[in-house]
Amino acid sequence: MTDFLAAILAFPTVLFTIPLGVVVGYWLTVIVGAVGIDVLDGGDMGGALEGGAKGAIEGGAKAALEGHAHGSFLDVLGFGGVPTTVSVSFVVFLSWLLSLAVGRPLQALLGALPGVLVTGGLATLCLGVGAVLAGLAVRPLRPLFAVQQAPRRAELMGRVCIVASGRVDGRFGHATVEDGGAGLILNIVCDKANELKRGEKALILAYDATRDAYEVEPVDWLLPQEIEHLKDPLTASAMARDKVRTR
Repeated sequence: MTDFLAAILAFPTVLFTIPLGVVVGYWLTVIVGAVGIDVLDGGDMGGALEGGAKGAIEGGAKAALEGHAHGSFLDVLGFGGVPTTVSVSFVVFLSWLLSLAVGRPLQALLGALPGVLVTGGLATLCLGVGAVLAGLAVRPLRPLFAVQQAPRRAELMGRVCIVASGRVDGRFGHATVEDGGAGLILNIVCDKANELKRGEKALILAYDATRDAYEVEPVDWLLPQEIEHLKDPLTASAMARDKVRTR
């Protein structure tokens, strides 16, 4: 352990150890934040992790589209369409790993040169090679960050969502809706007593701006003819509006 600490705190590795600590701290904050919100609200940790991961992907994807221009130098390296946080994390980690692996041997080999020149040259080399390797590593991840136009709230009426939280009541609930991409994560509520839990289906009835959540009810509550209407988006939407009006 002492040798490892000495290695990561030696030049030029320490130049990447500090940013790596920041990167690790950032991702831990994202994970802990996602878990903490759901646990405080009474949800299950599995749903929180899934929701946090999807939320990070969706938010990062939006940032990727807004922050990268086509044909830029970043696109050439392979970072086009990938969130900056993901790209930087890969670059920092791989640069740190390279520096840790080759730093000491190369310093010993180039010992005759001035220390500042050796340290600066090795840091630059590791950063350059790390960036190239990171670009190759993130390219297969591009489809995960592809953003499609999210449906408007009105278009979600009558859609079936999958509950992602441990419970759904008048104050709390999470669900996912397929949108042809990574899926949408919605806040949902159900004012009536129900047994909705993770993995079960619910019908989206309306959007409550006051609670910033979609009102739902279990699909099991629907009549057989109403379930048949779910096959037609327009009919399902009309049925959802009718059910809200007749409450």
